Amino acid sequence: MTKEITHRDRTTDLGMVRINNEAIMTIAAVAAMEVGGVYRLGGGIGKTLYETLFKKTCSKGVRIKMKDSEIVIAVSVIVEYGSDIPKIADQVQDSVKRAVERMTGLILSEVDVIVEGVRANPPSEKERKI
Repeated sequence: MTKEITHRDRTTDLGMVRINNEAIMTIAAVAAMEVGGVYRLGGGIGKTLYETLFKKTCSKGVRIKMKDSEIVIAVSVIVEYGSDIPKIADQVQDSVKRAVERMTGLILSEVDVIVEGVRANPPSEKERKI
């Protein structure tokens, strides 16, 4: 059984820099939410309930894992109805990769985007009367 790594270490001339996975996931979450057409991050109802009760971070919908000693981030999103999903997914990948690499100095090998759903806008009062 492999032990889950909860942080990334980088040694410098002055010592060690440790970046917790929660920090990396928060950066990824914020970068994903900055993309137009992303309504919110996903993660499923079970994960949402767990994080609401036990965690106080905004990294819901983001997972980090190692694949062949490289960092992979998976981001689950809910998009607005009518959005160009492939375009939004590409923008999320680019935004997350740039933000994480710029802020942490780590290199991501992959950014996977999972579109969990589409937010259907409820009809306005005007549309209901028609």
